[in-house]
Amino acid sequence: MGDYISTVNNASLIVLVGAILVLVTIVCIIFLRKGWKEAKRLGVTDAELKKMVLNSVGISLVPSIPIVLSVIVMVPVLGIALPWLRTSVIGSANNELISATMAAEATGAEFTATGMTLQAWINAAWSMTLGCSIALPIVLVVLKPVCRTYESFKQKDSRWISIFSLCALVTVISAFSVSNASKGIIPTIVIVSCFVFSYLCTILSKQDSLKWMKDYSFPLTILVGLVISMVVTPLMK
Repeated sequence: MGDYISTVNNASLIVLVGAILVLVTIVCIIFLRKGWKEAKRLGVTDAELKKMVLNSVGISLVPSIPIVLSVIVMVPVLGIALPWLRTSVIGSANNELISATMAAEATGAEFTATGMTLQAWINAAWSMTLGCSIALPIVLVVLKPVCRTYESFKQKDSRWISIFSLCALVTVISAFSVSNASKGIIPTIVIVSCFVFSYLCTILSKQDSLKWMKDYSFPLTILVGLVISMVVTPLMK
């Protein structure tokens, strides 16, 4: 077990992952600066830009909480480098955890700190990497026809773009909600509570003193969902 832990936490592997993350961070900063300059050129004020940045930070921080928790769960089993890389660049916390567990168990190992082997780790690493990378070529093939259709409808009647975008968003949220609600009473309670809270945020944001709730309703709703799940889960089990 000691050899396995020392191997997956090898210093050179951690340095390599750190270098990749630094590179990604630099690219993000470059695009942020370019986007800021372009927005200024288009006439967006400094106040509006600062508001966008603050909203983006608020929207990003709260959804990151489940990701951090997933990393904490995976680190004792997979080491520091692999979970850190997968959840920071390309990947979904839930999908990574499921993929790693299934790949490790396929080798006959247990996805635990004491049951993992180097072969199981390699299998999990390939599964996590390839599983989430499939979407990239799919986007390259599908995105162009979708963009053509988008432009075609936009030229005929731009109102249809808003309608289609709203329908797509509602469809995704509905599919996610139904899929998770079917897992039991606890997810159902959390989802319904989040919908109710989000609706209340929309109503309250119409008041001048509470307009800020419109911008922060999404992260607040996620936070409320996490709190409700922590309260309800012990009571229902």
